[in-house]
Amino acid sequence: MADPEATDAPRTDPTTPEPPEPGEQADAAGASSAPQPDPDTPGAQEQRREARVINQFYGQVHAGQATFGISGGAAVSHVSVGRIPEAEVDHALRYFAPPDGYPQAAGLLDRERLVFLTGDPGVGRRTGALALLRERIGAEGRITGLSPAMTLAQLSEYDFVRGRGYLVLDWLGEKRDAAVQAFDAARLGDRLTDRGAFLVCTVNQRTLCRGDLEQRAVPWSPPKAGAILDTYLRLGRPIDAAAVDRVRQRVAELRLPGEVVGLLDRLPQGVEIALAVAEHTERNRVAKWFTEDNSWQELLRVAALAFAHELPERRFEEVYARLREIDRAEELALSAGVASPAPPGATTAGPLQERRNLYRDGGLVTRRTSADRVDDFGWAERRVGFVADGMREHVLHELYECGYRLWRPLRIWIDELAASGDTEVRLQLGLGMALLARNRDAAPLVRDMLVGWAKGRAGERFTATSVLSCMAADDALAPTALQVALSWADGAGQGPAVTAATALGGPLGIRYPTEAEPWLWHLSTRGKPIRELAVRSLGLLFCTAAADPQAATRLLKRLMHRLRRTLAQAPEPRIAGFATEAVIEVLSVEHLEHTRPVVAHLLRQQPAATEPLGILWAEALRSLPHRSGAIDALKLTLESLAGHEEAEYAVRELGAVLRRQLTEAECVRLCRELAQALRAPGDPVQTRPVIAALLAALAGGTPRTVLR
Repeated sequence: MADPEATDAPRTDPTTPEPPEPGEQADAAGASSAPQPDPDTPGAQEQRREARVINQFYGQVHAGQATFGISGGAAVSHVSVGRIPEAEVDHALRYFAPPDGYPQAAGLLDRERLVFLTGDPGVGRRTGALALLRERIGAEGRITGLSPAMTLAQLSEYDFVRGRGYLVLDWLGEKRDAAVQAFDAARLGDRLTDRGAFLVCTVNQRTLCRGDLEQRAVPWSPPKAGAILDTYLRLGRPIDAAAVDRVRQRVAELRLPGEVVGLLDRLPQGVEIALAVAEHTERNRVAKWFTEDNSWQELLRVAALAFAHELPERRFEEVYARLREIDRAEELALSAGVASPAPPGATTAGPLQERRNLYRDGGLVTRRTSADRVDDFGWAERRVGFVADGMREHVLHELYECGYRLWRPLRIWIDELAASGDTEVRLQLGLGMALLARNRDAAPLVRDMLVGWAKGRAGERFTATSVLSCMAADDALAPTALQVALSWADGAGQGPAVTAATALGGPLGIRYPTEAEPWLWHLSTRGKPIRELAVRSLGLLFCTAAADPQAATRLLKRLMHRLRRTLAQAPEPRIAGFATEAVIEVLSVEHLEHTRPVVAHLLRQQPAATEPLGILWAEALRSLPHRSGAIDALKLTLESLAGHEEAEYAVRELGAVLRRQLTEAECVRLCRELAQALRAPGDPVQTRPVIAALLAALAGGTPRTVLR
C-alpha cells in the first residue's frame, strides 16, 4: 500500500457493490420508470447551502480555539492523516517532560517497532507519541499520521518508508477475536522491522482486547506537573525568582498537562496575570454557580443557553419559552395533573426577577452586541451567551449531573430544536451536543440522539451532520465521529447512509480524506437518494479540499486511480455510469462562495493537478452518455480561466494530457464538438484565446492507444 498522501486506506473495503436496500430496488434494477424524488431529501442547491453554512460555522469554532483543540486550546489540524509538519511537532514538544511510562514505551518501541499508548484524553498521549518518534528518527525525520480507522491487517500491508515515524491517533480498534488481533499485530511488527520504520498508536484502554495485544501496550499517565515547569525553567524562560514557589504551588494543583502548559504560556504576560487566570478558571466559576441557591427557572434558562448559545435575544427567548412549556407539561404529567413544587434546592422567581438574577454581575450569562452581525440597515440585535465561551462545556458537564427531572423535558426540547427550520439554532445545538460528548458519561446519550436524528427527516439529519462536523474539530472526538459515520455508511438504512454521505463531504471528510473518498465513491453506487447525495458530497469534499491545492491534487490522484480500477474490472454499464457521474461532479463543482468551477482555480495554482484532471476528463469525454456533461464542465472551466495571464499555458497543458489519453479518432471528434460547443453565438471575446489554445493542443502531438 502506498503513502497515505497518494492513496486511501479505508477501514473496510467499501468498493464491492452490495444488494440494494429496501426502497432502492427500482433504481438499482434500472427500472424504466424514473424513481420519484424524496421530498424530504435536499436538492443540489440546498445541499450546497447547508455545506456552506456548516463550513462557515466550523471555521468559527476552529478559529475560536476557546473550546476545541489540543493541549491548552491550541488550534487543531484540519487533517489528521498525512505528514505532520516539523513546526507542529516542535510546538507540541516545547515543554515536554517524560512521564513514568516513557522508558517502558521507548524500550518496547525499540524492540518491536510498535507500541500502543493507552489512557484517557488529555493525559499527553499524543505529545508522548511524538517525543518517542522524534527521538528515534531525529529532528529532520518525517512523521506521518495514519487513519485511526485502519485495521491491524491493513496496517500490516502498508508500504512503510525506512527511517520514518508513523502515528495513529485514537485508534478505533476492531471487534475481531483477541488471538486474531495478536497475530496481525505480530505481522505488523515484522513489517515495521523489515521496513525500518516505527509506529505509535494512541488508544483507549477499553478498545484493546485482553490477551497478547496488551503486551504491546503501555498505560500512559501525565508527567509530574513540576517536571513540566522544570523543563520550562531549563529553557531559560524569564520568571521572577521570588514568584517561582507560587507558580510551582499552583502548577501542582493542576490536573492535566495542557492546563500546565497554558499557565506557562501566559507567564510572559506577567506572573500575577497568569496565576489569576489559572485560579479564576471558567470551571471554578461554573461549579460555584451550581452550588448557589438559584431558581428552577434560572437553571432552565442556563440549560437552554447551553444548547442555544449566542442566538439573538428575541430568538433565544422564544426557544426558552418553549422549554418552559415542555417543563410545565412534564411536571403536570409526573404529578398526575396536580402541580408539584419545584425540585428540592430550587427556588421560584418571577420572570423579571429571574432575568435580573441571571444577568447580574459575577454570573454566568451576558448579553452583547457584535459589530460583525448587523443587518442591511446597520443594526445589530443583542445576543445571549455565557460570559466566557469556555464556560459552555463546563455548564453542560454540570447539567448532566442534574438527573432525570431536568433531562426529561430537556431531551424533548432538544429533539424539537433538531427538527426545527432555523439553521442557526440547529448549528448551535450541534456544537452543544459535541461539547456534551466530551463528557464520557454523557457520550451514550449523545450517541442515541444522533442515531435517532440520522434516521429522521432532513432537518434532523442536518443537525446530526452538524454534530459530527463539530466533533471533527476536536482531537479527542474526531475519531469517534469518523467511527459513527462509517457505521452509518453501510447496512444501517437509507437515512443514516444519507447522513454519513453528507458528513463525509464536509469537515469530517477534510480531516480524514483517505476514509471519506473511498466511502463516498462506494455510496455513489447505491440507489437514490443515497447515490445523488454521495456524488454531490464528493464534489463538495473536493471543493473544500481545494483550499489546500496540494490536498486537492492528492484527492484527484486517488479518484483517478479509483476510476481506472473500476473501469478495468469491466463492470456492468450501470456501475461504470455511476463512476463517471461522480467524476463529472468533481470536474464541474462550483466554489461555495461564487459560481466559478473549482478546477479552474486549481489549474492555475497547482500545475501538478493538470495530469489527473486531464485523465479524469478524458475518461468522462470517452463515455457517450456523459460526453455532453463533460463538455459543459470543460466549457465553464475555460470561461472561468479566460482573462488570466497564465490561462493559455494551463489550457495547453490540459489539452496535451487529453491528447495523450485519447485516440486519434477521439481527438478529431472532440475537436469538432468542442469547436461547436465553445464557439456558440454570444460567447465573450476573451474566451477565444483559451479555446484556440485547447484546440491547438488537441490537434498536435502523438496520440496514445485507447485505455478502454
